[in-house]
Amino acid sequence: MTFNELWQHRVWCAAIAGSIVIAAPAGFAHADAPGPTDYLSVIVEVTTSESLPLVDDAAITIEGHDSFLSVTVARGTTVEIPGYEGEKYLKMESDCTAYENQRSMSTWYNKDRYGSDFGADVVDHDAAPDWLQIASNCTLAWHDHRIHYMSPQPPVNAKPGDVLVSDSISFTVDGVPVNVRVESSLVERPSLLAPLLAAAGALLLVVGVNGRTSAALRTLMVAASVLGLVIGGAQYLWAAPGTGPQLTSFVVPLLATVLSGSALLLNRQSSIQRDGVQLMSSIFLALWVLGRKDVLDSALLPTSLPYWVDRAGTAAIGVVACAAAGYALVGLWQIANVNQPSPLQE
Repeated sequence: MTFNELWQHRVWCAAIAGSIVIAAPAGFAHADAPGPTDYLSVIVEVTTSESLPLVDDAAITIEGHDSFLSVTVARGTTVEIPGYEGEKYLKMESDCTAYENQRSMSTWYNKDRYGSDFGADVVDHDAAPDWLQIASNCTLAWHDHRIHYMSPQPPVNAKPGDVLVSDSISFTVDGVPVNVRVESSLVERPSLLAPLLAAAGALLLVVGVNGRTSAALRTLMVAASVLGLVIGGAQYLWAAPGTGPQLTSFVVPLLATVLSGSALLLNRQSSIQRDGVQLMSSIFLALWVLGRKDVLDSALLPTSLPYWVDRAGTAAIGVVACAAAGYALVGLWQIANVNQPSPLQE
């Protein structure tokens, strides 16, 4: 096998692997990873029964802006979280292993941010709990519908700053009853100026590089893929342990980077190979942008980057990916027409 054949083989393997990642059912990732939101939840007060002190090194936080309630304790401490109906739902043993009761209604209802099917065929609060180990890092993070507003659309006439949810969650830490009071408020949505300017700038850049060297647009596609990798990586690393960050957030732009880089290296190879690889990389990156469309106008984003960087970068990447896909399709169409036999040849 020659070097070029080996390289092409690896490129196609990468494309197939990426297709599997993108096409995999949602169940392969966490059912409700933190995402863009217009609501901010905060812990207003933490109280204990009879004013008993909370154990040392216990941290109770909200993760994902309004998505998860998290409890982190030191080794040797136990935690018990009852479900919505008072059933056994979550627990953490003194060795830091955490378990989820698969017969709890709350286990299934909390799979989705806005509530999912109860799994009526397995829910049984009268039966012995069916404990499934879910963590071993001294942290319990669970999606709780009492800490956020249960609709993507705020109430009619709601204004930024309005408190939409005020509720309490009770559980025990080392046998001490703890009550956490939470409020969730509507946050003002951002201006679309940054993503619009970024999209316009990317479009001008695409037009500017078109017609120069044949590799100019493919170089721009590599840059867009690398930017997507940075944005996706920041999203993945931002998510707290136990909140199920989505692997596809950076795997897809990583695949696009590999494929777009391959298209650039194949610049002197046959046009059909080069344009085919570029088309695949563009499609993967465009699908990644489509899956992140909510970041463009959501108030709070799941990232450690400045929000304007995430929004502007996503918009610019979308423009470059669509342009690169279009040019690749035109190239493949021209190749097909050139290779098509004339009626006289037939």
